[in-house]
Amino acid sequence: MYSSGNPTNIANPIKDASIHIDIKTLSGRLTLFETTLCEKISWDELDSHDDLDPQGYLSEYNEKDIQLICCQADASTLWHVPPVVQTRYMRSLRSNMDIIFSWQLTRDRPKGKEVVRYELIVQDEDLPTYSEVMEVLNGTTNSFRIFNVYPRYFRVTGSGEVRLLEQSVCQLFPFFQPEVNEYVNQL
Repeated sequence: MYSSGNPTNIANPIKDASIHIDIKTLSGRLTLFETTLCEKISWDELDSHDDLDPQGYLSEYNEKDIQLICCQADASTLWHVPPVVQTRYMRSLRSNMDIIFSWQLTRDRPKGKEVVRYELIVQDEDLPTYSEVMEVLNGTTNSFRIFNVYPRYFRVTGSGEVRLLEQSVCQLFPFFQPEVNEYVNQL
């Protein structure tokens, strides 16, 4: 992740980060997973850059402007969905289901654009099947997988936009559904 766009050339690092996974249907949008447990590591504090940037995508950027953001697999919020709402929502999954993966990043500048949101609607070929999602929601299994959910490298501009530095990396993204009022154990 590269945060730039400051004409004074003063580093503008990410202060807070969070990840959200939502399922959107005709009945609305339901957040299934959210974590704010994201560690931000400065690029110049890492021992080896070669393993993290084997293609050299980041070599043209100032090391002080590059961060590695590692988000924990455990949810930082409880899943509070009453059983009656969950049952009604599960019925709506058959007709139209989008899974939305999003980052929310906060930094000090520029004023008025401190919060940046990057949202990706997962492509059909990368989605779990309807039955896999249903099994997680009804508790018969605890995971489904989503592919290609985030780029390996992206740049947060001064205008508050997110620009990809390369095509999305084929990543395996497991999702573990929490029971009502329990934390997600793994991601």
